[in-house]
Amino acid sequence: MRDVLKVVLFMGLIHCGFSSSRVITTLYVLHYKQPSWMVGVILSLYAFLPALISIHIGKWIDKVGIRLPFFISVVMIAAACLFPILLPYTTAGVWPVYPLCLLAGTGFLFALISGQGLIGYLSNNKNRATAFTYQSIAFSLSGSAGPVIAGYLIDHGGYSMAYAAALAFAVVGGLVFLIFTGGLPNRCSNARFKNAEKHSAFELFAHPIVRNILIASALVSMAWDLQAFMIPVYGTEIGLDAVAIGWLLSTFSICTFAVRAFMPFISNLFREWTIIIFVLISAGITYLIFPFVTNLFLLFVFCGWLGASLGASQPNVMSLLHQETPDGRVGEAIGIRTMLMNLSHTALPLLFGFGGSVVGAAAAFWTLGGTMVGGGFFVKQSNRKHHVDDIILKENVGVERKFEKRENEEIK
Repeated sequence: MRDVLKVVLFMGLIHCGFSSSRVITTLYVLHYKQPSWMVGVILSLYAFLPALISIHIGKWIDKVGIRLPFFISVVMIAAACLFPILLPYTTAGVWPVYPLCLLAGTGFLFALISGQGLIGYLSNNKNRATAFTYQSIAFSLSGSAGPVIAGYLIDHGGYSMAYAAALAFAVVGGLVFLIFTGGLPNRCSNARFKNAEKHSAFELFAHPIVRNILIASALVSMAWDLQAFMIPVYGTEIGLDAVAIGWLLSTFSICTFAVRAFMPFISNLFREWTIIIFVLISAGITYLIFPFVTNLFLLFVFCGWLGASLGASQPNVMSLLHQETPDGRVGEAIGIRTMLMNLSHTALPLLFGFGGSVVGAAAAFWTLGGTMVGGGFFVKQSNRKHHVDDIILKENVGVERKFEKRENEEIK
């Protein structure tokens, strides 16, 4: 587990630089009086290229290993943060933020797929959920610390200093990679890398359990995006002030962190699939009820429960993905999952925003809530059927071997 923590440290530092740059860039364009729709464009650009190339990057990482992608990640995020430092708004206008977003989002993609693949390889079926819990906690901490540090630096030193700090996080992450991860394996699985490119990525959907993992992951990602965009909309509809809405979102984040801190204990009590199916059905029911709740205390309870439910998913999804994916295709599977997440991050903010303004927040909550509950029961039934098929297959193989053994004995 010590090697896993080394990888987690590297990923946390890279994530801190990435998340800082996203917050700084959002405030940067607003500071210079750009229209508010620019914020949506910026957030979409961070996820745009990763949504297109995640699968290809995953297959490439299966082939070449993790060291080169780690290095590329550091270079791309550092280069992204240099753009507004070397070309400030007063000189170049707003255009440097576009390559910044594309570089930073794509750079983090290399670190995410490589790091998650290596964490899965360094752990085993018994402690893999715990290993990914450490990664989730690191991302929660870096995702909280990065924006706070950025805010202070913007107020006291300006945007160039804030971007320099984000760049520094990436560089320190690179140093951690060079110093502490030199003895780690350069692979995500036991299979040879050269076999990874002989398959179509979407062949993985032919594996029922892998398909179910990816469906569950996509639904959780959609639910995560929904709360970020529609809770402020719903809070405004029922007359909450900005402070109350901010605390509702903070409650979600706090409970997400809390459940991940207790995940090693929870993983000893429940299997991964039990937790994931519970997450889907629990979060879905919460969204179905949410539009009927107007009491502030109950809203805090629901947001906290939603954060705890969704926060429990990621470590268990990643653990199952490594267990069930055919050997040599782990990076490819993580790439598909990352593609689905980035498609959600790119398209759903626009969809939820438009839908919320036209038909209200309730319709968005009910639509996704019903989809998650249905998805939870579908995954449960599909897993049960697949398990029965596996048992029948094993029994048939056993019968065939008995007949072969008898025939051999008769021949003798």
